[in-house]
Amino acid sequence: MKGAINIDLTGIILKGRYCIVEQVGRGGEGSMYLARDLELGIFRAVKELPISNRREAGLLRLLEHPVLPKMIDYAEREGFCYIIMEYIQGKSLAQLLKEGKVFSLEEVLQIGDTVLNVLDYLHSRKPAVFYGDLKPDNLMMTSAGTLYLVDFGSAVFEYQRHSYRTECKGTRGFAAPEQYHGVIDQASDFYCLGKTLECLCGRGKWRYILRCPYFGKFIFKCCRPEAGKRWKNAAEASEFLNNIHPLKLRLRSVLVPLAAAVLMLAVVVSSGVPMQKTLPELSKVLTVITKEYYGFAYQSGNPVLQARVYAQAEAGFQRLLKQYHSPEDQIRILELLAYNGELADHADRAELYYRQLLTYEPEYERGYLEYGRFLCRQARYQESRAVYRQWQNNISADQRNKEEVCSDEWKKWKKEILPVIGRNTSGS
Repeated sequence: MKGAINIDLTGIILKGRYCIVEQVGRGGEGSMYLARDLELGIFRAVKELPISNRREAGLLRLLEHPVLPKMIDYAEREGFCYIIMEYIQGKSLAQLLKEGKVFSLEEVLQIGDTVLNVLDYLHSRKPAVFYGDLKPDNLMMTSAGTLYLVDFGSAVFEYQRHSYRTECKGTRGFAAPEQYHGVIDQASDFYCLGKTLECLCGRGKWRYILRCPYFGKFIFKCCRPEAGKRWKNAAEASEFLNNIHPLKLRLRSVLVPLAAAVLMLAVVVSSGVPMQKTLPELSKVLTVITKEYYGFAYQSGNPVLQARVYAQAEAGFQRLLKQYHSPEDQIRILELLAYNGELADHADRAELYYRQLLTYEPEYERGYLEYGRFLCRQARYQESRAVYRQWQNNISADQRNKEEVCSDEWKKWKKEILPVIGRNTSGS
């Protein structure tokens, strides 16, 4: 997207539900973000596109296949549209290659078989869908070894196959020759598949071809310059591929789970992200982050060093949000993010986390107290009053009375906003 302005959307809440956590990627037509679903407490992927490109959302709504991420929701904001999708936690095949992953011939064949299955689904739609940009970057492998095809920015319906005469809807090195003339069809997808499998072979390409000449024949037919000489359809290509190593491919119900387990271990180890079962207690991990507040850099009063402590703490808390998913843990981390923002004199950041906290858990009483008193410290008494009223509306009278009896802090809050609220508050 030429001339696009890269705006930091961190903290923005779409549709009052999807809170943008961080930007995780940026392509030619838009950006990808990680967001947290405040209602369900889980992560979502959010793709940002110019509103003129909303056709991708319309396309995704029509597709449902195990290899395709599910479209969850859709939003528009300030000239952009946002596609909220199922979050695929894993790495692209391109990332795995960069990290030194060597795909075996059997793995390459299995990936090819999976992609042909989803291409068969797309090509058999009415109207047919042509993907147009198959490459390792757009194939995601989860920690469980499941393959996903992502990013439909270049996909077109059959009736649109001649609609892009002036541009190539694809990636150089993977796009078929006809795509440079603005044409996409099912033959184009087979060409991209051949180039993708070639790439996955890495330096072992010719070794694999010598070991299995029929694999070389498969690649050759995929990548014929003349579209009419490639595979007629995905079923034909899949049948040929399955016959290369019939025993190994037909027994994939046994072999694939084992391969998936090995790949899962490799992905987890290489990413450095601990598996959920091995996560230590949150309190122990928090101590590692919060101890910096008591270190020399912070206590010295040097603003540069303090700023570094604040930034490191926020980054650490944000990482924990992605790892610890229980409501109690999420609440604790959001509270600390808010406190950290206020310590750093970033009132806007602190307020953002307080609002996230109440959106995520509207019945968390102490959240109203902390947010309300924060607003008082900012001399924003009218807004603190609004939070007080919100607390009254969302929490039952019995709960409020119990909380007020047990804590002087609630009385202090009421006293701070009394001049604004007036006499009516004294009897509430």
